[in-house]
Amino acid sequence: MLPFKAISKHPLTKEQKRHNKAQAAIRVPVEHVNRQCKIFRIVKDTYRGKHRNYGLNWNLVAAINNLKVACRHLSHATP
Repeated sequence: MLPFKAISKHPLTKEQKRHNKAQAAIRVPVEHVNRQCKIFRIVKDTYRGKHRNYGLNWNLVAAINNLKVACRHLSHATP
C-alpha cells in the first residue's frame, strides 16, 4: 500500500495523516531488519556462492541478526 500524498493546495486530511502514520509504524521495523541484512551484503550484492547454500546463508544472517537484537534487549533489561 502506498501512503497518501499531499497535492499543492490540497493538504492531507486528519484521517489520511492517521493512516500514513499507522502504515509507517508497520513499515519502519521491517526496514530496520532489511538494513541489518544489507550489512551482511547478502541483499545488496550479487550472491556468488553455491545456489544450494543461499537459503542457509539467509538463515544464518537472520539468526545473527536475531541474536544481536536479543542481546541488545538483554543488556537494557533491569534485574
